Amino acid sequence: MDKVISKSESNTSIINKFSLPLAPVSFFAMTLGLAETGNAWRNASVIWKLPVFIGEFFEILAVISFVWWITVYINKWISHKTAAVSELKDPVQSSFIALIPESIILVALAIHTYNQNFAISIFWIGSVLNLLYGAFKLSQMWTQERPAEHVTPSLFLTYTASIMVNALAAGVFGYISYGFTLLGIGTISWIIMDSVIMQQLTVGGLSVRTRNFMGIYMAPSVVLFTAYLGLSGSGFNLPFAYALMGYALFILAALTFSLKWLKQQAFAPGYWAYTFGIATLSQGLSAFTAVNSNINGLALTVFILMNIVTLSVMIGSVKLVIKGSYFPK
Repeated sequence: MDKVISKSESNTSIINKFSLPLAPVSFFAMTLGLAETGNAWRNASVIWKLPVFIGEFFEILAVISFVWWITVYINKWISHKTAAVSELKDPVQSSFIALIPESIILVALAIHTYNQNFAISIFWIGSVLNLLYGAFKLSQMWTQERPAEHVTPSLFLTYTASIMVNALAAGVFGYISYGFTLLGIGTISWIIMDSVIMQQLTVGGLSVRTRNFMGIYMAPSVVLFTAYLGLSGSGFNLPFAYALMGYALFILAALTFSLKWLKQQAFAPGYWAYTFGIATLSQGLSAFTAVNSNINGLALTVFILMNIVTLSVMIGSVKLVIKGSYFPK
């Protein structure tokens, strides 16, 4: 009898040892950062004749990270349903669920050079889910009360930045009219929401533990710039492209001046939020320099900065994993 109990306890110990961690849905930001870094490298390999394999390496990492995080998220609903439901109902954390369809869209972009038809199928799944969740979250803005401290840049995720990424991908897959439709949704939502979020940032501030949300604040300006160039092709309006680029760089400069304030938050997985914005900006600038060599030096500078940021976050993340502190206790 003792042997049976001992064997049962041993099996339970093995199961517990290999059980999947409980992680917030915001951890999908890793997939976004890796995918956009890969996209920026793909552009750079064409513009500056850099090694192609580096961009593909980042895309592979992005796909692997997505498979990992979607597995962890599904397991949350199976093994920790209370936590999953709580996250879905949370007015701040629920915004990060938009990262799932956005990640699906970016995975489609990662694999489209290898299997176009499969990538298109994946894109439409992510695109539809993105729009449905965005509309659902917008309806909650009207129907549910929200205290001021819940007004954070995370609101951009659901019906602004993620829908702009949807538009960017639509352009890559050749759905230009659909892409501009999505870009209209994301841009108008951004203009409206930015005034609300800026009001809170200037009056109420942002708590230390949510400072990495400022990485999200950068996202709409850089994605709009990049998506506009992609959708317009050779027919883009040069002054308007410069205007979009200028504002994206202006936000980057403001964040740079805010580094001391931002670094009051200790390094955490949320720092992946910074990689997406800088990588998307680099992607847009490299696309712009392909038709406008005047900004080549600027594009190369931001590309170098992107690699510094992404590698720093990767190294920091590995250190957290080694210390066993990457996942919340």
